[in-house]
Amino acid sequence: MKAVTLTLTFLSGIHAFAPTNPTSTTTSLNHGLQMTSSTTNNEEVSRRTALTQFIASTAFLTAAVPSIASAKDYVPDYRDMKQIYALGMTLDNVKAKVSDPDTFETALEGVKMYNRDKKFYPGYARNFISKTVKNNADGDDRVGYIRAASAIITSLEDLLDGSEGLKGKEASKEALARVAKAQSLIAKFIKGSGVTDEKLAAFVKAHP
Repeated sequence: MKAVTLTLTFLSGIHAFAPTNPTSTTTSLNHGLQMTSSTTNNEEVSRRTALTQFIASTAFLTAAVPSIASAKDYVPDYRDMKQIYALGMTLDNVKAKVSDPDTFETALEGVKMYNRDKKFYPGYARNFISKTVKNNADGDDRVGYIRAASAIITSLEDLLDGSEGLKGKEASKEALARVAKAQSLIAKFIKGSGVTDEKLAAFVKAHP
């Protein structure tokens, strides 16, 4: 099964962010775990059906996020953290949108979409770190970087809709600074991930 991709990408003139899979991970998992009720007189789902659904939902979960492996055996793998890199690269597109007040609305739509599942990336990062950190992966500094970056992205909604009181070029300047900070935090995570890859190294160098 191919891993579910929640990478946020821009759609021209429509959305600033858009998952490559039209259904979010959270929603998909909820659907996967939901038992289907019978429309016949027999209202009770058979044990075999329930077991089948459980196995299917478990397989989906395994594909959607990095699984937890033995810390001593695991070698950091790009495939297990590529969504973090993709998020960092997507923020380049966000910069382009927030740099011009005329395209704030497009960026705002994307941020709102991101905020519907804003816990995904911190959870994804935690699952990756859990592969090498046996205890308290949630408290690892690298997970904290992604949690902080996600909070910054989330904050763009109030900034771009004017709730923070900034408008036009002032709002644009602040938005650019926040996006740059989020990318810097993502770069810290990548640098500490243990994954060796040329494109990752380039991202880290570009976002000190």
